[in-house]
Amino acid sequence: MGLLGWILYILLGFFYFIILQFLEVKYSISRLEKFVFSILLLMITSGIFYQWALNYTDNIFLVFVFLMIVDVIYNSYFVERDFFDREEGNVLYYICLFLAGFFVNQYFINQVNRVFLTGEDLRLILWSFMILFVYRFCKKQDIFARIPKTSGTGMSREMILTNYTKLKYQYYDTCDYGDKTLSNLVYAIMIFENHRRSKILRDYDYFVFRLKGDKRKLGIMQIESDKFISDVDSIELAFKKIDGLYRGKRGSKKSTPEEVLKKYCGEDASTVLTIFDTIKKF
Repeated sequence: MGLLGWILYILLGFFYFIILQFLEVKYSISRLEKFVFSILLLMITSGIFYQWALNYTDNIFLVFVFLMIVDVIYNSYFVERDFFDREEGNVLYYICLFLAGFFVNQYFINQVNRVFLTGEDLRLILWSFMILFVYRFCKKQDIFARIPKTSGTGMSREMILTNYTKLKYQYYDTCDYGDKTLSNLVYAIMIFENHRRSKILRDYDYFVFRLKGDKRKLGIMQIESDKFISDVDSIELAFKKIDGLYRGKRGSKKSTPEEVLKKYCGEDASTVLTIFDTIKKF
């Protein structure tokens, strides 16, 4: 690449930082939006290099290294903030940015003849906009709300029992509360949430959470949290609430499973109750 290439990458890192800083200050963009804009800048720069026949795209993701260096200098000497503070999550953010940049560089820049869109690409984008327009129109006219919802859990009895067996094996120690009804309530909610939000989607939630840090539902029990919680943490937090609803105040009669699920699950109570009735026999 040579000395000229490294100088160019340094200048691009500084240029990227100025643009991203402007967007952050002017429009208060989130960290995820900043991440996407960084990748977009990399794609635009690569497209320009292809147009001008500049052979500097093989490792152009290294621009993000200099972007991070500029960010470190800015935080340390201008705003006097600890860039490497764990709570800020800057190091993890740039690790993810490097990996994404490397992936885009290798598979979407180096293996094509041009980066900018062709007529075929534009046709696909036009169709995507049309589909998005129809979707937004239907949502605005409340068409989706008029479609009757299907009843039931959306899971067969065999699927419920398979999930129960798998989750009970995985979380037996965590969910051994000495009360079978209480344990089955936790498992029923766990099966429902795991079916509705699979592990792949929960991993995506964790990734977005680490980027943005906003309060969101996490873990297998889908507990809303503003800090990182694991699947086991989410089970423990859910248990505390379920246990309180089930046992009630000291000296009072225990609530029925129907009452607990109605308070905990709201409109999904009947669905979870079906799962509960299926697993309580085993």
